Amino acid sequence: MAKMSDTELTAMLSAERADALSAENASKLSSERSKAMDYYLGDMAKDMPAPADRSKAVSTDVADVVEGLMPSLMEIFASGEDVVVFEPVGPDDVQAAEQETDYVNHVFMQKNPGFLILYSFIKDALLSKNGVVKVSWQEHEEEEEETFQNVPDDVFSLLVSDPSIEVVEHTENPDEATGQTNHDVTLSHKRDYGCARVEVVAPENFGISRSAKTIQDSGYCFHEELRSQSDIIADGFDEEQVKSLPTGDEDDTEEAMARDTVDDTNTTADSAINDANRQIRVTEHYVRMDYEDNGKVALWRVTTAGEKSTVLMRGGKPAIDKMSMMPFASMTPIIMTHRFYGRSVADLVMDIQLIKTALQRSLLDNAYMANNQRMEIADSHAGPKTIDDLLTNRPGGIVRTKQPGGLVPIPNQPIGDFVYPMMEYMDATREWRTGVTRQGQGIDADALQNQTAAAVTKVYSAAQARMRLIARIFAETGIKDMFHLLHGVIRKHDRQENTVRLRGEWVTVDPRNWKTRNDLTVDVGLGSGSKEAQMAFLDRLLGFQGKAIMAPEMGLVKPENMYNSLKKWVELGGLKNVDLYVQNPAKNKPPEKPPSPEMLKLQAEQQQSQAEMQMKQQQSLADNELKMKQLQSEMEMKRYQIDAEIMLKREQAAAELQLKRELGFMSVATNTTMPQVRLGGDAG
Repeated sequence: MAKMSDTELTAMLSAERADALSAENASKLSSERSKAMDYYLGDMAKDMPAPADRSKAVSTDVADVVEGLMPSLMEIFASGEDVVVFEPVGPDDVQAAEQETDYVNHVFMQKNPGFLILYSFIKDALLSKNGVVKVSWQEHEEEEEETFQNVPDDVFSLLVSDPSIEVVEHTENPDEATGQTNHDVTLSHKRDYGCARVEVVAPENFGISRSAKTIQDSGYCFHEELRSQSDIIADGFDEEQVKSLPTGDEDDTEEAMARDTVDDTNTTADSAINDANRQIRVTEHYVRMDYEDNGKVALWRVTTAGEKSTVLMRGGKPAIDKMSMMPFASMTPIIMTHRFYGRSVADLVMDIQLIKTALQRSLLDNAYMANNQRMEIADSHAGPKTIDDLLTNRPGGIVRTKQPGGLVPIPNQPIGDFVYPMMEYMDATREWRTGVTRQGQGIDADALQNQTAAAVTKVYSAAQARMRLIARIFAETGIKDMFHLLHGVIRKHDRQENTVRLRGEWVTVDPRNWKTRNDLTVDVGLGSGSKEAQMAFLDRLLGFQGKAIMAPEMGLVKPENMYNSLKKWVELGGLKNVDLYVQNPAKNKPPEKPPSPEMLKLQAEQQQSQAEMQMKQQQSLADNELKMKQLQSEMEMKRYQIDAEIMLKREQAAAELQLKRELGFMSVATNTTMPQVRLGGDAG
């Protein structure tokens, strides 16, 4: 079946975007968020313009509440060693869950600016109803140049043999003395780098379907932002198409203008000077549709750019990709049930800031009038210079009149006795609404003199309950969803082994072996009470555990239990690297149990039996050695006898031979003389 045509796709995306809740298409939402931003910045010109020559003071309750909540919330989520902990789903999953916990937290805090992400995520939620983050996988090519001088031939050949290295500059330097050639070379090393990226989305740049209750169940979401031409090309989009796109207009929505306090969205200068930094409006649409026209609805990401929503091309193909889930996570401090957008903390305080500003200005105007009272001047006492002298108000100045007693001050009723209680009431109302109290921000000595410690603790705990509720909502919604997405993105796209330092040790992590953790639970560290109260409780708990561990037969406490208490105690003290102070007993070898009496008796018998066997073996070895020595002696004696017999026989043989030789010589001598005798006889 044929896919959806470009015309149909563009029309559908335009309709979905026009109907989505966003800064541009939801006037009430945009108005409330821009008003909250104005109040946070102390700009109340729209709701309470100040007349000329009157007080322009502004009460900063919205900023005070938001900034008062931020330290406690950041301490909860960012002060510990791990932002979240992945709980195992079975007994065989404990080590895998621990490694995934360490690695995902490492990616979030080290490879991403984790602290700033949490700060912006939380602050957007407190101020703009909902905070939004986006989790995605980013790949790009990294290039690093390095210069080598006087490199020999063999080293040069080794350097350029790497296929990932490109020669940028090369000069040969012959050495006449040695007859060799040295090389001056500049090499460029390129490698592909990929990492899970978490970014905070500005509330005015995010939109969602009006009927959506949650992001993952919504049928349409979009993320729109101005991006530089060079960044878009670096993401792999076709260069010629990107260069032909028009320059994006600066965001002139009400909410964007409220956030822009120093004209930082003006991009006309960049467009005229440097094309690489030319800003182009890019929109990522995430829509559930039957794009392939096969009767199956799936989630698709379509990337468009320009005012006409032109579908970008990547590698000659449209940038239309099938997605497994929405890449966004959102949270709100005050949930409106059955609705996506909740209420911000600023929504609770803006009316109080308006009232306090009016009271504050009235009180200041009253003080100004007390210093510069209105005067009653009788015509009979006023001279030609009297009015001018009165209008010229300076210390020690004079007022000229015709007669004394003609100037009568008009009484100015002081209103401080009425305004101060009213402002105190509004402060108390703000504290009950938000949980941000003066006690939570620091108690002065006078307050402590008039209140018992128990009363102060009770008030502080009641205020902390609302803050802890906000923290729990953040943990169970935005923080949890963000780390679910981060875990899924790493498992899907990180297709190689990574060697990283986790908990002080170098370990190898392979996300390809991770499980699909749909039933994963995320435990965000939320204690009860203040840090001091938690540490005091842990002190008492450690005392009990120290006594209980001395009675191991009861089985109440194990070393792992004490380690967990000590670990939490160290984390509350602000020390992140727990292993520097407390060793995990699970990493140590288990101690050997003392043997029982029966085992000792058996071991003694075994040792005695082994000793007897060793004695027998030694005796047997001694006997064998003695026999071997006797045998060797006999063999040597026999060898000596044999040698003597051989020698004797040799001597006898030699003697016989000598005798035979001598007899033979005599025989020869006899045969020689006898004929001489016969011849002589014949002659005679």
